[in-house]
Amino acid sequence: MTEFEGRLFIDGEFTEAAGGRRFEVINPADETVVGTAADAGAQDVARAVAAARRAADETEWATDHEFRQQTLRRWQQLLREQVGFFRELQVLEAGSPSSALDTQIDGVTEDMSFFHDMIGRFPWETEFPSYSVMGLTSNRLVRYEPYGVVGAITPWNAPYMTAIWKINHAISTGNAVVLKTAPDTPLTGAAIAQTIAEAGIPAGVVNVIGSADKAAAGEALTGDARVDMYHFTGSPIVGRRIAERAATGIRKACLELGGKSANVVLPDADLDLVAALGTMMCMSNSGQGCALATRMVVHASVYDELLARLEASIGGLPWGDPADPVNIVGPIIRAEQVDRMAGLVDRAREAGARVPVGGRRGDRGGKGFWYEPTLVVDVDENAEIAQTEVFGPVLTVVRYEGDDDEAIRVANNSRYGLSGYVHSGDPERAWRVARRLRTGTVSIGASFFLSPDTPFGGYGISGIGREHGEDGFREYLQAKTIASPATV
Repeated sequence: MTEFEGRLFIDGEFTEAAGGRRFEVINPADETVVGTAADAGAQDVARAVAAARRAADETEWATDHEFRQQTLRRWQQLLREQVGFFRELQVLEAGSPSSALDTQIDGVTEDMSFFHDMIGRFPWETEFPSYSVMGLTSNRLVRYEPYGVVGAITPWNAPYMTAIWKINHAISTGNAVVLKTAPDTPLTGAAIAQTIAEAGIPAGVVNVIGSADKAAAGEALTGDARVDMYHFTGSPIVGRRIAERAATGIRKACLELGGKSANVVLPDADLDLVAALGTMMCMSNSGQGCALATRMVVHASVYDELLARLEASIGGLPWGDPADPVNIVGPIIRAEQVDRMAGLVDRAREAGARVPVGGRRGDRGGKGFWYEPTLVVDVDENAEIAQTEVFGPVLTVVRYEGDDDEAIRVANNSRYGLSGYVHSGDPERAWRVARRLRTGTVSIGASFFLSPDTPFGGYGISGIGREHGEDGFREYLQAKTIASPATV
């Protein structure tokens, strides 16, 4: 068995947890032990925050833009050279289908360049002409400065992608960071830390910790007054707790909290395209993705035709071994998640919905955590399964009648607002609908919103703040205005 690094990375060094504890990391496909990881406690979190605080306050990382840019490009190159390793590790640790990793690992590594380039072209200081107030005439300069220490908390469904996003966003803007990995996927974070050490990023700028109890380490991190900003990806319940903790001391929280994204199918849509693309946009990464199109809103005039196509596409979807690139759906991260998913589908069936495809736990030799690709139809728009993020390979279909206003109303009937999708044969019609969806991103037809240069984030309980693009860059910076006497 390959030995994976699992220690904590604090102040530029790998170290065991102060309490000496370790915990096992389980492969969700077959329940074998992938490796073990150090189990951080409050003392370890405090050490990591102290290291980040020193790096933020006592080094030139925040102000030496050229050095920072050069160092981060060197780090990116090291990651490029190890893309194959990270792909293998994520398949083992997270059960991610390898079919999803071109985006989650290869693409993410290349996309780091956008933020690295931003370091050189961002207006760190901008001068403004003189202005008179209270009898004083002043020149003004607006200066952007990092917050200082960022506490970042990542989920398990895309451990490499979310860790790279948070680390790279935070340190490109001159902050220091303490990254807390999910209990299911700590080994990816530790492996990323190895490249941090090799790249020559100064000690303390990046610290990576993992723990078996996500609540204990998370509470220690969010309760530490030395942290200036938090960035979290995960559930609304945990996001609300982090926001509450951040409010003590009036600290910033940037939160990406999932979704129940509507895929609006207007009556003039290309149904073959909808079935093929809609299946992939829901089932990719085993349906374990926050912005996936998991709620299809279909006009009554094409409802039956589309259901026939969806039954064929989802019923024939390859699933199984995540290492096989043919498979779109792999294992679910753990047994508790399968239980939750099965409960949602079973209750939907009991409430009157039909489940023509799937709706069962999968079996792969009696080992691992599996749920078959599932189609749930004839669902009321207010039903539990239409309003709850399932986070698995389950597509929910809601029928609507009436005009486009009704389609928009049904699509917006959600507390979430992360992403939306629109299908129509008329581009102008699709754009009219897209503009009225209350979501942070919308994809029309055969398109997808995700890119390094445009912002990503949600409305409603899908969160606050943005990642990517110049908007995401500015999330990690504070604006300071400095006035000085104007010379005549």
